[in-house]
Amino acid sequence: MERIAPAVTDFGKLLEGIPRGAWVAISQNEDRVLAYAAELKDAIRKARELGEQNPVVLRVPQLAGGFLF
Repeated sequence: MERIAPAVTDFGKLLEGIPRGAWVAISQNEDRVLAYAAELKDAIRKARELGEQNPVVLRVPQLAGGFLF
């Protein structure tokens, strides 16, 4: 049986300068931050206003360190 490795994306550089705890909307091709906000709905709304209907959404951790999605 063939094993498939999980996809791992390092968003470290992309998230530099974004406040801890912020919700972030990223383009579907994962190459740029479209918007970020304190509230999830606001980050999604801003991304949709820019034309991205299904952004990748994540929250910047409150504590520094590594994490996996």
